[in-house]
Amino acid sequence: MTADDTLTLRYTPEQVEHFCRHLATHAPGSEQHLAALTALQTFLAAGADAGEQARPVYLAIRQTLERELEQARAALLQHNVQRLAQALRRQDIGAIAALFRPLSRSGFWEAMTRAAAALDDATLAALAQWSRQWVEEAKRRGEQASGYPDAIDFHKAGIDVSEYTAMSDVQRFTAGLMR
Repeated sequence: MTADDTLTLRYTPEQVEHFCRHLATHAPGSEQHLAALTALQTFLAAGADAGEQARPVYLAIRQTLERELEQARAALLQHNVQRLAQALRRQDIGAIAALFRPLSRSGFWEAMTRAAAALDDATLAALAQWSRQWVEEAKRRGEQASGYPDAIDFHKAGIDVSEYTAMSDVQRFTAGLMR
C-alpha cells in the first residue's frame, strides 16, 4: 500500500460534536439518528490503528460519541415507550410487534415496564386478559394447523411468529403485574 492508496482524515472532538448535533437535527427519526451515530463510531474505530486509538484526541472523540450514543439511545427508548403505551391501549398487535422486532428482549421488557407505568389499573387488567386470550388462541390454532402432537405450526395457522413472541412477552409481563 502506498501513500496514494490511503486517505487520511483529521477530526477534532469539537468537529465530531458539531457533526453529532447536525445528525440529531437532520436524521429523519430516532432510529436513523442512532444508526448514523453507531455507523460513525464503527467507521472511526475501524479506520484508526492501535497507535491512533491510544492518543488523547481519539479518546476524547470516542467519549463524545459514547455520550451522544447514550443520549440517542435514551431518546429512542422514550419514543418507543410512548408508541408502545399507545399500541397497548389500542390493543394493536401489529404495532406492538413492530416495536418488539428491533428491540432486544430486555429492551422490550424495559419499554413495557415504562409503558405500563403510564397505564391505569383497569387498562392493565384488560391488557392482561386480552394478551392471555390472544396467546392461548394462537397456540390452539398453531397446534391444530400442525397436525402433530406437541407441535405448533404458526405459519400454517397464519400467525406471524414475531407477533406471537411479542404477545407472549406482553402476556408474561402483565400476568406478573396482576399477581
